[in-house]
Amino acid sequence: MSILVENPLSNLKKYYIKKIVIHLLFILFFLFPSMLFAGEGITANSYILVEKESFDIIAGRNYHMKLAPASTTKVMTTLLAIEKVDTGETIVADKGVARLPASKMHLVPGREYSAIDLMNGAMIESANDAAYALAKHIGGSEENFARMMNYRANEFGAFNTHFKNASGLYVNGQYTTCYDLALIFKHALTNDTFRELIAKKYFFFQDSRKSVRYKNHNRFLFCFDPAIGGKTGFTRKSKHCYVGAFEKDGRSYILALLNSRDLWGDAVLILGNLYDRLPSDKELRSARAPSASLSSYKPKKAKKFAAKKKYKKKVVKKGTNKPVKSGT
Repeated sequence: MSILVENPLSNLKKYYIKKIVIHLLFILFFLFPSMLFAGEGITANSYILVEKESFDIIAGRNYHMKLAPASTTKVMTTLLAIEKVDTGETIVADKGVARLPASKMHLVPGREYSAIDLMNGAMIESANDAAYALAKHIGGSEENFARMMNYRANEFGAFNTHFKNASGLYVNGQYTTCYDLALIFKHALTNDTFRELIAKKYFFFQDSRKSVRYKNHNRFLFCFDPAIGGKTGFTRKSKHCYVGAFEKDGRSYILALLNSRDLWGDAVLILGNLYDRLPSDKELRSARAPSASLSSYKPKKAKKFAAKKKYKKKVVKKGTNKPVKSGT
């Protein structure tokens, strides 16, 4: 019969290792809590929070991962449009606008629209037909415009980005990264017209017969004062995407996230690295953009019909001046 005897030195070694690990966790918890719990509860596959000027990374995960950008693509579309056309320029929509899915402004092929209305539509309503109309007008074709977008992205240093359309509708081979998206947004913020567009809460679009009010999809504009502006995006394959800017103590910060299942919940968790007071779920729900509302109608002109006068034949009884009622 053999008897197993525990080695006291081995037990002592385990004791000291355990004690060292506990002390290290204790130090990490109090000195670097954001590192210890980075990404906890966040559903986005990729995100980044940076200081705008220095581009120092405050928080992030997988921010060099290539993912579909959804309608955050329209940041580059709109910026390029601002750089290439005058805001008052007239743009004629072609038949391609009719085949695009929502979100859209229901542009009519052959009708003229101002460039600024299309820019507002792209950024505030996230209108795919507005983005397409801008691209076709500037590039001659959407494919050529996409090449212009890629060239501009490379100038910004966004080398892991490739655009294939102006709207962000899902297509194989179109991708960006959170790092690149934040970089593009940083450069876009230097343009005054772009900053004005993303800060608008509402956009009134005067169509031929009606005025439509569109509400910005960026909920932070309605419930979070530090918000400067941003752009949301969603497709079934891309999931929720976002890029936006915020202010604190005279500095600007950029948040970008891709492939999220809970956009606003994720954004609030990430912004917790900067702010103590953040919007509640109730505030974010109430800031949701409804379907476009019609603020007024221009009624159709009523057709004028000439009133037909009915005449009754008077029959006079012989020998009197009294008329006889017809039908009797």
